[in-house]
Amino acid sequence: MLKTVHIEAPAHNGLFAVQMDIGVNQPGAPVLHISLSVCPDTRQLTGTGQLLANTRSHSFGITYLKGYCFSMPVTAAVEFPNVLIIMGVPYLAPRFSNAVPQPNMEIFLELDNAWKSGFCTYKYESDCAWYTVARVPAGFMEPRMLASVV
Repeated sequence: MLKTVHIEAPAHNGLFAVQMDIGVNQPGAPVLHISLSVCPDTRQLTGTGQLLANTRSHSFGITYLKGYCFSMPVTAAVEFPNVLIIMGVPYLAPRFSNAVPQPNMEIFLELDNAWKSGFCTYKYESDCAWYTVARVPAGFMEPRMLASVV
């Protein structure tokens, strides 16, 4: 039996990657590099993040990110319809510790339809204190910069 194939039918979308630089051109603000894998079917995302700061006391290593994404209806009033809510935890627990790693980062990211630019508000923990960076620009990370994240 022959099967009809419709060429114009969209292909099934699988996982896709998103790499973003957050707060790059903000003087004095830390820079956050994130690399995410997004599953559009479940709206779940996982990845890594690295915060680099001008002051040594506020920078920390790589954090494991996990969260969800939501899409708002595209209208003239909504410029950034993709919303990502992400929680970060340290990759490794302290040695010889039975404690469960506690979150060290919270990210609220708004992106455009192409997932290439937007704005981000995030909180991070450093030396038992929480710091907030509000509404900084987020942009697509150039491929040549990906090697510096790892």
